[in-house]
Amino acid sequence: MPFAARLSPHVDRVRQHTKTWVRDMGMLGGAPWSEAFYDAADYGGFGPLTHPTASLDDLKHINDWHTWGFYLHDAFREGFLRTRNVPGGRTFIARLKDVLGSGSAVSLNPAEQGLADLVSRSTLDDDDCAGVTDLLDGLLWELHNTAQGRVPDPIDLVEMRRKTNAGELSAALAMKSVGADLPAELLRNSTMRALVDSFGDVPGLRQEILGFDTVYGSGASTTSAVLAVRQFFECEPQQAVSVVGDLVAARLRQIGSIIAELPSIADEYALDAEAKAGLHRYVEALKSWLAGELLWSQRSGRFSFSPSPTRKSFHSPAGLGTQSHQIHPKAGVSGRADEKHVGTTTNTVLVRQ
Repeated sequence: MPFAARLSPHVDRVRQHTKTWVRDMGMLGGAPWSEAFYDAADYGGFGPLTHPTASLDDLKHINDWHTWGFYLHDAFREGFLRTRNVPGGRTFIARLKDVLGSGSAVSLNPAEQGLADLVSRSTLDDDDCAGVTDLLDGLLWELHNTAQGRVPDPIDLVEMRRKTNAGELSAALAMKSVGADLPAELLRNSTMRALVDSFGDVPGLRQEILGFDTVYGSGASTTSAVLAVRQFFECEPQQAVSVVGDLVAARLRQIGSIIAELPSIADEYALDAEAKAGLHRYVEALKSWLAGELLWSQRSGRFSFSPSPTRKSFHSPAGLGTQSHQIHPKAGVSGRADEKHVGTTTNTVLVRQ
């Protein structure tokens, strides 16, 4: 990870707010989330790491959206993917689409109640609604694959994972959180689109590795980047993991290359000083998001839950090479607030064409 993680000073208040919200939405009923699992996963700490500069009110709202997305994936996996219940999954997704379109519904489950609450207090444009719809359609795509016992090829999987992991929505939240009002024609530029695609691929592919044992290894789904690479290249599991890891590293290098091109693109679109400043804030927000998501994944018990969980602190990293590092609010992952880089990348065997 070539970018530094930062922690919002509002982390404790956001954790408190998010737990109250998920309890009010009925998400701590035991399946798929028990209170112990929720505490171990630390969903309340996700937004403070991925949006470290957002205001308290914005951060509460942003973290509710992210937490709803985590709950949606877990509820769909346990309720429909694991049981291969295609009719039930279709009904579940159809009702959520109704909630998205109307902003209100007689909620039958916490996923609907959470979405209805979020829609009622959000200003969603057509792109936002399309992003949520893509997320819902992606879940059905995974369900159909799993019900048929089909492992998609790596290219199809990467394309669809961008939808199921809501990369565009996450990028849009990052842009809004720093008040970057960028021209629509700039955001449609092919280089900017490649930036968002690569941004969405990094956490999506990494979580394919982190969650392999608990999700795909347990038979819950056949839609896995590790399985796809293993089948496509006819290689051993560890080799497949290495290929997916190399692909993550390649995406990070591509993000760095794209960022280096942005000044010339800003000139090409004749951006004024205010727009250039917004573009800079947007890019910094994406970098913070990626670094924060990695640190959260390393500390979260989402993929390593035990009946007696102990949440790891963001303030005291542990493990090989981390003894001298400490995270500070609004500072890099280092004992020095001016540290710019943490970790290294690896060689790649797959590159984005």
